[in-house]
Amino acid sequence: MGTWADQFLAPYEARLPEAADFAELAASMIRYQVACAPWTLVAGDLSANAELPYVGILGDIRWSVRDGSLTVGGERATDTTERAEWEENQLPPWGQALESGRVLATGSDPEDIAVALSTAPYGREDVAVVFDQLDFSNPEVLKYFWAEDSRIQLTCFALARSQSRPLFADTLADPDNGPVHAVQAFVSVGYKLGGGRYPCPAIADAVVRVLGPGLVVGQTIG
Repeated sequence: MGTWADQFLAPYEARLPEAADFAELAASMIRYQVACAPWTLVAGDLSANAELPYVGILGDIRWSVRDGSLTVGGERATDTTERAEWEENQLPPWGQALESGRVLATGSDPEDIAVALSTAPYGREDVAVVFDQLDFSNPEVLKYFWAEDSRIQLTCFALARSQSRPLFADTLADPDNGPVHAVQAFVSVGYKLGGGRYPCPAIADAVVRVLGPGLVVGQTIG
């Protein structure tokens, strides 16, 4: 599959914003032409370190909603039938994450995200809003990711409890116990071609509008 990157943008302090603020964060991705509808709201047990498009369950959910094989109420869980033995003793992102999630809502209107969140188990379960694809009509998005690529996955996370993400990790190498950052509400984008360690300006601007300045940016390569 080649090398992919999973970049996250998070505040310095791990905290769970009010549900209305998280809804605004997700909606802003569409309003500011960062991502395209439909959006999908998922709740369950999610990993902050499994957002490479071919690793976590959200990638499966996203593609399944796109092709119509998964609808509201549908569930996905990590398939452990082919789990490598060495992964059992490794934490994500080097080992396999064990996740489960169910689709709470899908939609096209960003205004409806707040409505869907109002009945979600926000703060009690991990919640994510995953988008169908990036909005390449935005010149900043197209310039950063070099070409239109429907595989790129953008997700807004609101975790019930904070989790730690490496500031830089290479899953093709041995874990080096490098620095990590606690995340709870953050945005993650998994891509194959892109501009590097600095974030896409359009994504960063949308995050700053809601979560405030002073973002931490980290990246996993795998």
